Amino acid sequence: MTDIDAAAFFAAVLKTIASTRNHGTDPGEHAKGVVEPATRIRAVEEEVGERRLTSDEAEEVLELLGTTFRAKRTPDEEREYYLRYIEQVSGISRASLGVSAP
Repeated sequence: MTDIDAAAFFAAVLKTIASTRNHGTDPGEHAKGVVEPATRIRAVEEEVGERRLTSDEAEEVLELLGTTFRAKRTPDEEREYYLRYIEQVSGISRASLGVSAP
């Protein structure tokens, strides 16, 4: 996990959450499926600080991102686009984490 740019990873994940269109209609689902995961991602970012991101932390963040995709009912094609973007800018590899498209 040494080649991952943690700052770029968190920025890309949070940008993805902000950028993906919400196709859901339930405000309660949005709060639980988007707002809460984004808050947890920001907390992980704060916990990591300047140190290296662990694979467990990266996996947790990607799982939380998957939760937001499901809550927003993000189409698979758009999910894959954003996951490739996150990989490209941060150097993270979903394959190395054993994580598939959420």
